[in-house]
Amino acid sequence: MASFLVLETAKIIFAPIERCLNCRRKFDENMKILKKLSQELYSVREDIELRTSAECHAVNMQTQEVKNWLQDVQRIKSETEIIEHKAEEKKFLTRAFLGKTVEEKIVELKAFVKKGRTFLGFVKNFRYIIVGGGVAAGYAAKEFDRQGIKPGQLAIISKEAVAPYERPTLSKGYLNPKGAARLPDFHVCVGSGGERLLPGWYKEKGIELILSKEIVKVNLGSKTLISARGEIFKYQTLIIATGSTVIRLTDFKVKGADAKNIFYLRELCDADELTESLKTKNNGKAVIIGGGYIGLEVGAAMRINNFNVTMVYPEAWCMPRLFTPTIAAFYESYYENKGIKIIKGTVAVGFNANANGEVQGVKLKDGRVLEADIVVVGVGARPLTTLFKGQVEEEKGGIKTDGFFMTSIPSVYAVGDVATFPMKLYNEMRRVEHVDHARKSAEQAVKAIKAKETGKEIKEYDYLPYFYSRSFDLSWQFYGDNVGDTVFFGDNHPLSPKPKFGSFWIKDGKVVGAFLEGGIPEENKAIAKVSRLQPPVENLDQLKKEGLSFATKI
Repeated sequence: MASFLVLETAKIIFAPIERCLNCRRKFDENMKILKKLSQELYSVREDIELRTSAECHAVNMQTQEVKNWLQDVQRIKSETEIIEHKAEEKKFLTRAFLGKTVEEKIVELKAFVKKGRTFLGFVKNFRYIIVGGGVAAGYAAKEFDRQGIKPGQLAIISKEAVAPYERPTLSKGYLNPKGAARLPDFHVCVGSGGERLLPGWYKEKGIELILSKEIVKVNLGSKTLISARGEIFKYQTLIIATGSTVIRLTDFKVKGADAKNIFYLRELCDADELTESLKTKNNGKAVIIGGGYIGLEVGAAMRINNFNVTMVYPEAWCMPRLFTPTIAAFYESYYENKGIKIIKGTVAVGFNANANGEVQGVKLKDGRVLEADIVVVGVGARPLTTLFKGQVEEEKGGIKTDGFFMTSIPSVYAVGDVATFPMKLYNEMRRVEHVDHARKSAEQAVKAIKAKETGKEIKEYDYLPYFYSRSFDLSWQFYGDNVGDTVFFGDNHPLSPKPKFGSFWIKDGKVVGAFLEGGIPEENKAIAKVSRLQPPVENLDQLKKEGLSFATKI
């Protein structure tokens, strides 16, 4: 009996203490819920503010109801911060008095989160998103499939209307007058000898291909992308594969540069417009502005289409970033023998148009005016990084990455034209605009993403620069770095039935780069190998004498 009385007395004594402890536990739990809901509400607010800032749909979002909601969120933020500050004092009476306030605030937060989500509408969530639908996107998708993903985990968001394709075809086979290349023949990954990924492939693999959708706003902090139509996409891991955009003469306010039949070549729609014009302006006059890749390849294609072609560029020779004067002299002579007129050392400063707004003349800085039915401009490109400025580290005009293409934000990767990455072979940061790098960097990024998830290790990207081109019956390849002294070899006579020549670049007594026109596959592999291995050279005269055999014997 005595023990029973002791037990009951103890219960009476400790009951208030237990109630206090339960009250404290409930308060702590509610504070966790409050903080979680606050973070959720602020995330929704960021998405709404991001969406309203996109000019194309601001009218739809900027209703009075949305404005009132944003103002109320600011009020709730201030009130919640006061509660959190008082809770941190850890005073019993303070917590006791705050208990009901916290519960009421949780109810209010839930209501505001729910209402905010109705403003946003449907949000699509993916584990991985590739923004950009070019070559890199297709090769990344193929690598994701190799590594293993579940249906619905991956989305590709592209402003183009077609599945990823091999972009170099646009300035080559696409413009052929006979047997022209057309989709679906050159969808990725045929450019590297791989499987052709038709639209049905993506569907079969459970990869969502979101086409004709331009992303106009990005918040890397909240992992949010917003399209021009206001659609919201959320990701866990993002691959930036936005590539480059052409530099337009309208960017420099060149007078008349907005006339009809002035073309740029970057996307399939550009090539389609150009090919239609080839039909309507058959056998006409074409002026090519620029002496780089696009200029040389399109200039050749226009001549094959029986146009009277004139090329104009300001440099002393074509492809000056790669070609030596000796190499360039061959191609210029070859083109002139094909009937192409070349004007160097001047630029287009204006265009004349007819009553229909179609270009009919190109004004040059030296005073000449060239007749033109079609103008194709190829004066360079710039990486599409504007959406991400101020959110990731940049270097040398691109988004800075490591050897796995991870940016300064661990959940964000950048590949292809937009990435400035460590060039291991030369121990420096570089940005490379070429399809070969787009393919390989995309594959490397996906391997790195999956390795990180599984705790595995992969090797850093070790890229050997590679460029190539084909025009008329010519075909050249270059590997390595074009710095240092040059040693020319071979037959570069422009009238030779099968010209075969090349050049080595020598720096610090080693071969660092090699160029070859007219090589067979084994010879091209040899110049790639010698550029990678960088063998020493003691005598430049002996190297010139050996020529291509120097590479093939290694």
